[in-house]
Amino acid sequence: MTGSYEKLVGSISKLEAWLIEKNIENCDKHIKFLRNLQELRSSGTGHRKGKGYQKITKTLDVKNENYAETFSNLLNGATDFIIFMADNSVKLV
Repeated sequence: MTGSYEKLVGSISKLEAWLIEKNIENCDKHIKFLRNLQELRSSGTGHRKGKGYQKITKTLDVKNENYAETFSNLLNGATDFIIFMADNSVKLV
């Protein structure tokens, strides 16, 4: 990677800057998914009653009574990201 990624805080921001530098189109939806997933993890288990958790569960459509569907949706988003990266791997070299 070239550029000044060291100044960026967080690995998702560094990934986003790298994808933009490589002129990878449509990375924004995947970056948004990764940020939302990170927010869910950060505000999850120990903070379920907090406002941050309530907000991110609405964003990711987390269903309180249907954890299997929620997990499936999260896995689908992660799989879409992996496919996106694989599809763009030639550009990333």
